[in-house]
Amino acid sequence: MEVRQSVAIVEDDAEQRSYYAEALRSKDYVVMEYEDREQALRAFESTLPDLAILDIALKSEVGGGYEICRYLKQRDASLPVIFLTSRGDELDKIYGLQLGAWDYQTKPVSLDYLLVRIESFFQIKKSAADAEAAVRNDDDLPADLKINSRSMQCFWKGDEIKLTPTEFAILEAMVETDEPVSIDQLIKATRQGVVEDNTINTHILHIRKKFKETDAGFQCIKTRYGFGYQWSSE
Repeated sequence: MEVRQSVAIVEDDAEQRSYYAEALRSKDYVVMEYEDREQALRAFESTLPDLAILDIALKSEVGGGYEICRYLKQRDASLPVIFLTSRGDELDKIYGLQLGAWDYQTKPVSLDYLLVRIESFFQIKKSAADAEAAVRNDDDLPADLKINSRSMQCFWKGDEIKLTPTEFAILEAMVETDEPVSIDQLIKATRQGVVEDNTINTHILHIRKKFKETDAGFQCIKTRYGFGYQWSSE
């Protein structure tokens, strides 16, 4: 018997929350609804969802959704989080992605589009789970880098770099070749459908930051202006 995927919706507008929830239930997802940060975190202490959809402003907490995302990522870095919010400022979007969200959508968004995005995220997780274990050796990768495609783990000089699945897919695409990788190729590597160039740039920024937290001298991800990025130790 196939296990149904669970989706948590944290949204303080009851009408909107019900609207999304009913659409997801019609696709056979198990849906949990929460109206604020406190209610959601209390539930997540015992059981995590397979995916979370978060508004940012929750009642009187202007950044309540950010706090929930931070909590979820500490519990399970691979858990897909979608921010669905009326806040369309670019800084809000960058901050949300830096927290580890897989996606950031500005309201209003069509239900058809949202459902496709959710399905694509679950496909990414399934593909990773079904992949053969592949901790690559030093002949396949740069000497200081090791990655495991099944668990989506990355190690740099022996220390684990905690990447989101999207970040891991981008990194994997770069290290599989000695040549520069175009923005279009990196978009395809995310397997997320429509992805903006600026979103890839933000993910690269976040990947670099995580490596530098472990190795301050890290400079292996090179920008190839007007084209894309390249992994190079030179």
